[in-house]
Amino acid sequence: MTTAFSWLAWLLAGIIILLTTRNPLLLLLILILLLALGVRMTEPGNRKRWLRQNLSFIGTMLFLSSLINFIFTHSGNTALFSLPDNWFLIGGKFTLESLLHGTINGLVISSLYLTFTLFNKALSVEQLTHLIPTAFYPLTLITTISLTFFPSIQERTAQIKEAQMIRGNPMKKLSDWLPILIPLMVTSLENAVQLAESMTARGFQVQDEGQNSPKALILLILSTFLVFSGWLLSLFSYPTWVSWALYLIAFLIIALIFLTLSKKVHIVHLHKDQWQKSDIFAIILFGLVFIFMAALIVSQNRDFLSFTPYPTLSFPTLPLAAWLLGLVPAIPLLLIPNHDHH
Repeated sequence: MTTAFSWLAWLLAGIIILLTTRNPLLLLLILILLLALGVRMTEPGNRKRWLRQNLSFIGTMLFLSSLINFIFTHSGNTALFSLPDNWFLIGGKFTLESLLHGTINGLVISSLYLTFTLFNKALSVEQLTHLIPTAFYPLTLITTISLTFFPSIQERTAQIKEAQMIRGNPMKKLSDWLPILIPLMVTSLENAVQLAESMTARGFQVQDEGQNSPKALILLILSTFLVFSGWLLSLFSYPTWVSWALYLIAFLIIALIFLTLSKKVHIVHLHKDQWQKSDIFAIILFGLVFIFMAALIVSQNRDFLSFTPYPTLSFPTLPLAAWLLGLVPAIPLLLIPNHDHH
């Protein structure tokens, strides 16, 4: 897996799985596999540090999520202790079920965090910007500039600070940092002017009138109306498939708008992703998983992914289908190279 679209398919499949399950065993399996994938994608010398940092975040998230739900949610039959009911917010019984429910929420948040972390780790800035539709190429340009803004500011600040220390400025008090501001502002303005001149020379100030098509605006308003209508019908006793059909039509209209506008913009990418068999296999597989999960959501037939500790705590079960879905986020382990072999 080397292309941005294969990792995007992995991201979407992982998100829809994580957002539709509350089974703690499945969430724990996914979390462990995501950690294993992150270790695999990290350089051997940095693996311990990466694992330690993420385990620290996961532990903190699980603790806070469990504690907050344990304190403010007083549902369940397995009471550990209780406080007077007249105590504001925290009064009532403290149950084991509310503690486990908070832990499940922490597992979901931690898994989502790791999913986006690995997605960002797998792709370069250039690959991430390529995922933005060509119709929004100004947004891509602004995003690229923004991503390089803070590193360049830090680099110039370090250079100016080093020059000030060579001149005898101890840089210990707040007033010692004032001589840095003016050189930093001057160099930043110079770089901004140079960037503006370069963009003007390359024609970024030229706007194509064809891109401001009223048809695109009308279709966008229509798609918004379809989404609103689908949501409104879902509030009444209409079949679920009617709402999802309207959502699908709206999505297709928006995709058509992006495709039409993208064809009017001609951009040459100097570095293109090289598609491999593993990328095609990954996109097909993750696409099938996404369609399968969407079908489960529409049909409301996902009991094997559901679990609630209320009202009485019971041990969760994990059917074979849930096991197979839990292995989906770990598929890149089979499709990416190991850093140990480099």
